[in-house]
Amino acid sequence: MGARWLVPLLLLARVASAAADDPARVAEARKLFIEGADLVKRAQWPEALAAFEQSAKLRPHAITTYNIGACQRAMGHYARARETFGRALAESDASNHQLPESLADEARAFATELDNLLARVDVSIDPPEASVAVDGRPLQVTGGDARPGRYRLVLDPGVHVFMLARRGFKDVVLNKTFEPGARTSLELKLDSLPATLHISASHDGAIVHVDGRDVGAAPVDVQRPAGNYLVGVSKAGFLDYSTRLSVSAGEEASLRAPLVEKKTPIYKRWWFWTAAAVVVAGASIGGYFAARAAETPALDGGGLGWVVKLR
Repeated sequence: MGARWLVPLLLLARVASAAADDPARVAEARKLFIEGADLVKRAQWPEALAAFEQSAKLRPHAITTYNIGACQRAMGHYARARETFGRALAESDASNHQLPESLADEARAFATELDNLLARVDVSIDPPEASVAVDGRPLQVTGGDARPGRYRLVLDPGVHVFMLARRGFKDVVLNKTFEPGARTSLELKLDSLPATLHISASHDGAIVHVDGRDVGAAPVDVQRPAGNYLVGVSKAGFLDYSTRLSVSAGEEASLRAPLVEKKTPIYKRWWFWTAAAVVVAGASIGGYFAARAAETPALDGGGLGWVVKLR
């Protein structure tokens, strides 16, 4: 970095002294600011960054923001530094130019330098609702084409880890390396998990069918892609059972088929026909004797002989 940017570090002390803020907060901010400047001299960038960030929380100032960006740049955090230098310039413009012109010029030069170093990646995500993290942090999105799942990422050059997750899909972890100033695109697609159908029946030994295909005896677990399925369960002596089941990716659905025993019509039962035969036979015999009784001639006046008609 060089000593040229250390000269204005103490400017904040003069600004803070003239401020009407809480004296204790201003004093602590000034102390942290000076500590940060001393750490910069020893090239202890992470410690200096922490000191400047704490100072900014107590007493925000464009110069402090500028120094935060300078530490980030020195540590190779180019994307953060680019955003921080832009914020320092905006803060300066909004506060009657807190940044001296020399520092403002350097902030603009650093911003241009970093623009040329940063990689810009147009990312397409399928499904678009998937959550995405880069290097374990939320995406730094600078634009896109306004369609769901489309983003433009601004990244430091080098290796980055992309992590995607969504319920019902397999998680994705991907390492990608980007060259300085790269302009590229990246398509990230998650594979859906199969749905699991747990199918059982109220009676053992029932056969399960899914879309007309035998998948085994209940209980059985069946894996299928997300969708709508016709599930049937059958067993000898019972009425067939069928229903439609809709499942989402990665979902586990349970179904218990209530099998109902078949009721044999009375006219199909063997004992019915046996009884009927007996009734019919009895009726025939009774009819026979009734007919014979009707044909028997009357007694002859109560005598013992039959009446005989002579021709």
